[in-house]
Amino acid sequence: MRRALAVAAAAGLLGACSFGRLKPGLTKEGAAVAVAAPTEADARRLAVDGALDLFLAPGSTASARMAEDFGGRAAEFTGRARFKKGKGVVELRFAKMLQALDKEGLLRPAGFPSQEPRVLLLVSEPQGILDLGVGPAADALRRGLSAYGMTAIDGRDSLNEFLAKGKDPAALAAGAARLGAEWMVVAAASASAELDPATRTWRGRATLVADQYEVAGAAPVGQTQSDASVLDTSSAAARGKALDQAGEDAASKVAAEIVRRRSGRSEGAVFVVGGSGLDSLKSLLAAVRAVEGVEGAYLGVWRGEEQSVVLRVFMAGLKIDGLAARLLRRYPSLTLMSVEPEAGRLAVELPTEPYGEEVSLPHAVGEGPGRDE
Repeated sequence: MRRALAVAAAAGLLGACSFGRLKPGLTKEGAAVAVAAPTEADARRLAVDGALDLFLAPGSTASARMAEDFGGRAAEFTGRARFKKGKGVVELRFAKMLQALDKEGLLRPAGFPSQEPRVLLLVSEPQGILDLGVGPAADALRRGLSAYGMTAIDGRDSLNEFLAKGKDPAALAAGAARLGAEWMVVAAASASAELDPATRTWRGRATLVADQYEVAGAAPVGQTQSDASVLDTSSAAARGKALDQAGEDAASKVAAEIVRRRSGRSEGAVFVVGGSGLDSLKSLLAAVRAVEGVEGAYLGVWRGEEQSVVLRVFMAGLKIDGLAARLLRRYPSLTLMSVEPEAGRLAVELPTEPYGEEVSLPHAVGEGPGRDE
């Protein structure tokens, strides 16, 4: 499928969190979890301890060490909370946890480059649809590369202060090097909308042609083209959504090429929808980590608005299609939505069950978290 994600198609994924009362489920910050504990401080500590399995393999020495460290800093990794009579809901701040774990060098397995690829994006888009200088195609390209663990720098964004002394690849590459980028994408997007008289809706079409370069020596890597088509009642929205889809498709192609050129080991992305809470997500992560050829996996991206997540997977001697086949044997209730070998990504849907999981405090107040070394 061109649109591997179709993430927005599933509602009520992994629970829900309203803007009012805090409820279990994904949030903009991370996730809100139900907790049973004697005090709110214990509830926060327990929520953080339980979330570590999303980032580190349970039972590992690193997991045990970080459980003790994070437990003493629970307030730093949690946000909103409601607590009454031994029960409550605590919001976890996943970005804070990822930042701390990355600083410790614990997210990437041994043998995988620790530095994330940095990619400069120079995308020309239709002027009428730009928002503060950054268009939907460039924004989707940036978000898509982020899902693959890459840092994308938008040269059209004035905050990034990109400067080049010319428009030729060598001059642009020199400017990219000053920003610390290793890769550069120079692209042009076009979009149009036509009224469908039968449905009285607008069909937006977009094309994104991207030239990819290695910054060192301004060496050309190749050219890709991404096309998208979207229906909407608004012509402007149809064009914008089509550009967004084209940018996301281009991101998978750009990321796949970078991964192929970096090393024999590969990184993949597993897009996940469905499920009934963090326990089901932990079960999926455990299944992924148990697949032969998988060196590590963790929760890399969460989308509270769309109630979907992206897992980052590190593989040795295994490709994404092989991971899909082995994963289905280990997790037969999983629904495979799509596999894109060239892009290094697959999309799956977890079975949905009534939400009701609750984390309980398994030890007396004052004792450390009950986690095996």
